[in-house]
Amino acid sequence: MFEKRRHIHIGAEGWADDVEDAQVDVVVTFPDSTKWISNFYTIKCIESIRKDYLQNGHCLNGAYWCGSSPVVIVDNISRERIEQVVDELIENAGFQYVFEYFGAVREEDISRSEYPGNFFDEESKIDSSYVSYYASQLVQMLEQSSEKVRQTIMKDIFRVSQ
Repeated sequence: MFEKRRHIHIGAEGWADDVEDAQVDVVVTFPDSTKWISNFYTIKCIESIRKDYLQNGHCLNGAYWCGSSPVVIVDNISRERIEQVVDELIENAGFQYVFEYFGAVREEDISRSEYPGNFFDEESKIDSSYVSYYASQLVQMLEQSSEKVRQTIMKDIFRVSQ
């Protein structure tokens, strides 16, 4: 479903003083121009957050923590580890469960970016099963919304597709 060829952007790469106690956003781009995002937290980072919450009385004194969704918990946030995790998730068909669709790469991003030459494949398109999945989610949400919301969304969708 996902190609093995990918480009990984690690937010704030190199800024962490301790790769075993940090958090980064990871954006994976594929040749079909789709971007996917996840948040990588180290085990030690989560424990540091919990200790801070306990000391400062946040969130029922550290009883819970709400991280950005989706979250991948790793031992360290080095590029090497992140690439290993992403590649294993792609290979074992787990990628779609821990990365969220983040949109398409825009033309201006391609011209001023770090993507290698000839990375994008104009013939490659997003897997239809993902489009179907998200479309079915939208249908379910529209069924639970007001008539006004349904009409507005349908108007917007058909205006875009014409």
